[in-house]
Parts: sequence; structure tokens; C-alpha cells
Amino acid sequence: MARNRTLTKADFVEVATQYVDEHGLNALTMRVLGDLLGVDATACYRHFRSKGALLAAMVDALFLSILEAVPEGGSARDRVEAQMLASRRAFVAHPQLAAAIAVSEGDTPAALLLMKSAVANLEAMGLSGDNLVLGYQTIESYAVGASIFDMARAPDNMEIRRARYRFLEEPAFDGVAKTVKSVTDSTERAYELGMRALIDYVATLAD
Repeated sequence: MARNRTLTKADFVEVATQYVDEHGLNALTMRVLGDLLGVDATACYRHFRSKGALLAAMVDALFLSILEAVPEGGSARDRVEAQMLASRRAFVAHPQLAAAIAVSEGDTPAALLLMKSAVANLEAMGLSGDNLVLGYQTIESYAVGASIFDMARAPDNMEIRRARYRFLEEPAFDGVAKTVKSVTDSTERAYELGMRALIDYVATLAD
């Protein structure tokens, strides 16, 4: 990055995310990030007290991109579905950050805004009290948990899944296991099928 202006916190987050997408979380260090930006590692610590705090900022930027990708309008159910699909697309685009959600630390204001938006949509669907909590936990666990599982070992995750399908020696899986793309497409269709089934269930929790 050309040093023709003062680097901002967002610059560090952007470059760190790009590096992690390509090399993985374990490869990222403050020294590496400083080298990428043409500054000493101490410059990183002026913005982030630790790598964990940097990861939190990266995760928060991911959640902000999810918020910005959700269109306005439609029914509350439409908005819940749109949030879950936007989350999935963000996790697929940045699989390493999907795993970082579980280990990041510090403030994540965009994540909080996304949570509040999801809760407001569920309330608009008629959920309240314990059922509101259960409904939120259900969609959060699926949207995040399924994506972390599916994206584990990226970029080789779908090749690994393809190999498992071939080992099954089950004719129903032969077509899907032909290519990585067919496994990927099937996995995404399965995510959307499960997502809609979960939203259907959550809707039954309305008062």
C-alpha cells in the first residue's frame, strides 16, 4: 500500500483480512501486517492492543458488510432470511473469519447491531419472551455454526467433502461427488433448504 496518507484503523483491517483470506489466521502477525503496510509492527499496536483485538475488528467489519448487504423492505420473515443469506455469503467469501468469530475479543458494535436487527425482525414476526430468545438462538446457531462447519479447512473444504461422499459408495451421492463445484452447489442449496425450514419452525413460536 502506498504511504501517501496516514493509515487508518480501517486500512489495517482491510489488509489483514485480505492476508488472512489467502494465508489463514495462523499466518497473521502484527509484524507481518506491519510489513504489508510498510510500517513497524508497533504501529499496529497503536490501533490494536493484541492480535485478538485485531481479529475482533476484522470480524466486526465482516458483520458490517452483512448489515450493508441486507436490503430494506419486505416482511419481517423476508428480512430474517436476507440476513441469514447475507451472513452465509460473507462467511463463504471470508471462511477464515467465520472461524475467528469464536476466538475474537473486544467490542464488535456492528455484530451488536446485526443482533438487534435480527431480534427486532423476530419480534415483528410475533415472538416474545423465552420464544424470542429461542428463536434468535436457533437462527444464530444455524447461520454461524453451519457456516463454520462448512468452511472449515477452506480452501480445501469442498474437496475434502467430495472425497467423503465418494468413500460412501452410495449411488445417490455419485453425481454430487463428480466435481468440487457440484459439491459446493449442493452444499449451498442444502444451507438454504435448512434455513427456510428453520425459519418456518421459528415462525411457529409466535404468540
